[in-house]
Amino acid sequence: MIKLLFDFVQFLYTLAPLLVSVSVFTLLAVWLSASIKKHAAAYYTVMAIPFAMMAIPFVVRLFGIEMFGFGRIPFLGGILRDYVHAGTLGFPLLIIVMYMGALDAKNPYVKKLLMIRKELSILSGFPIFTHSLIRVTNNFPNALRFFTGHEGDMSSADATHSLGAGISNVSLVLGILLLALYIPLWVTSFDAVHRRMGGVRWKKWQRWSYVLYAMLFIHAVGIQVGGMLNPRERGRVEPAVEVTTAPPAHHQPSQGFETIHVGAQTKRYVHLTSLFLLFGSYLYLRTRRRERGASAKKSIRKYDGCRAST
Repeated sequence: MIKLLFDFVQFLYTLAPLLVSVSVFTLLAVWLSASIKKHAAAYYTVMAIPFAMMAIPFVVRLFGIEMFGFGRIPFLGGILRDYVHAGTLGFPLLIIVMYMGALDAKNPYVKKLLMIRKELSILSGFPIFTHSLIRVTNNFPNALRFFTGHEGDMSSADATHSLGAGISNVSLVLGILLLALYIPLWVTSFDAVHRRMGGVRWKKWQRWSYVLYAMLFIHAVGIQVGGMLNPRERGRVEPAVEVTTAPPAHHQPSQGFETIHVGAQTKRYVHLTSLFLLFGSYLYLRTRRRERGASAKKSIRKYDGCRAST
């Protein structure tokens, strides 16, 4: 039973990593909120280590210096690759930070999250910078070439759909703009910078986070839509879901979720649905909270007016 449950969670993670990661990290953040608040520096150090292991070899290679890649180490390499992938760690943490502004602050679990909102913002920066440095930076020159030499780029690139290639490359260029906006928002999360800016100026700057969330949604959706229109393997139609052929009945083992194979296109549809679900629910909750706040202010003004008239 435990193995079946573990296989099911692993299957869900393979199919919808963003939803599973957000759910798991939310539970961990609530559970470890007191520890994160008390030992924030230790958590920053733990998150910075994978960043250094991936970023340093990448940067020195840009200067023509070959360095051993930690991603080649068995098991550790898989962890580092997940660290680079935005949907595994950085993006989910940023979504949790985003959601805090839309949830009921009176809820005890939300209170625990709000207590460490600054710390979670800082923690999210390390994997996001790793993703931006390696994934976005690597693809940015090709994205620019698409716009400067479109015909030549289409003939040499593994692309069958001009619109799909355009959406993908616009999303990659947007990734650089996202990074440029995220850097000051991330830096101002640190206490020393926050204090020097002052509360009023800091709050004004943090309003740009809403622009960041909108750009993040467009970037993520564009990557998925571009991938749908331009599958990596040309001419191959992959089944949505297929089950591997079972061995003969006389020595047939118990079948689990690991026998299910999900096609790449199906995964992209699930990823796209996850994005609309997460950001759509955020907008709904944020709108409801704003309406409740406006209604409460209206009631207070009405009550104050009645008191003044008496």
